[in-house]
Amino acid sequence: MQKGLQSMLSSLVSWDHVRMLPWLLVFSVLVLGARDAPTIVSRNDWGSRMLTCRAQLTQPVVYVITDELTGMECQEQNLCSWKLRGLQSHSVYTKGWCDVPYNFLVGDEGRVYEGVGWNIQGSHTQGYNNVSLGIAFFGSKMGSSPSPAALSAAGGLISYAIQKGYLSSRYIRPLILQSETCLVPQQPVRSRKACPNVVTRSAWGARETLCPKMNLPVKYVIIIHTAETSCNVSVDCQIRVRDIQSFHINDRNFCDISYQFLVGQDGGVYEGVGWHTQGAHTYGYNDIALGIAFIGNFVERVPNNAALEAAQNLIQCAVDEGYLVTDYLLVGHSDVVNTLSPGKALYNIIKTWPHFKH
Repeated sequence: MQKGLQSMLSSLVSWDHVRMLPWLLVFSVLVLGARDAPTIVSRNDWGSRMLTCRAQLTQPVVYVITDELTGMECQEQNLCSWKLRGLQSHSVYTKGWCDVPYNFLVGDEGRVYEGVGWNIQGSHTQGYNNVSLGIAFFGSKMGSSPSPAALSAAGGLISYAIQKGYLSSRYIRPLILQSETCLVPQQPVRSRKACPNVVTRSAWGARETLCPKMNLPVKYVIIIHTAETSCNVSVDCQIRVRDIQSFHINDRNFCDISYQFLVGQDGGVYEGVGWHTQGAHTYGYNDIALGIAFIGNFVERVPNNAALEAAQNLIQCAVDEGYLVTDYLLVGHSDVVNTLSPGKALYNIIKTWPHFKH
């Protein structure tokens, strides 16, 4: 069985380059055919490993993003479940994601398989994971459109999502993936809320302090790591942030925690000194830069997708709200001071982000 799984993995066209169907035609059929809620094969029923993803979806979401997975042909539940377990293993061990990247997957036999479900962010489309449901069709022959049963099941899933408040009744559909980085909507894109939910100082139990004010907007974003144990649950992250504040005040003689914001592996953003107060993260830059610190040590391993997306959304929020100039420069901590922060693994990622300047 293990050998068969390896053969199946190697024979796939690629899970890294999913091919899209002509969704405008497909979704016309899909929406017209939507009726009752489809049968959903639960994670337990298809033999999933435990769900470890933490980033929550804020509902209702406004996008539906659809993919087709090639090379996963199957026509009955046992085989489809086996291939889905293979996809999950590939997603976790090869891609480094917390689980399968989709909220739901639709088999060609007309069954819907639970991915990360209604309440958890997927990892299907960077920049949209926190505002969309990702639905992948699998099981059809390479080059073929999904079967009528699959389209009907997807339509039922979308109708059910609207009825239960998981999806806006005015959702934008569909988004067509034309390349790995280009999404083309089939109707005008409404502006989306870029600002992530922030765990405030009062929520994590910050000490009251008085520090110098920041003159906004600033020019720089500096990405940092805290070089300590990471956290995957909000309660643990709040403890980490309190401990960092105490260390910075008691041992470093800073006026407060030194970062504007901190990001946990739970996908949460934690308010440090916030937008309007100077940090103490980088000598010579504290009055002209936002310091964003990933909680953990990222010399050898990278933050998960939830944390990376939260940080990117925070940066976009800073631009949208006028805290950061539109032509800002993004640098790693080690670019402006002699330090290992933000860690080589994380540094290699932020080099690919917009506005990065070595």
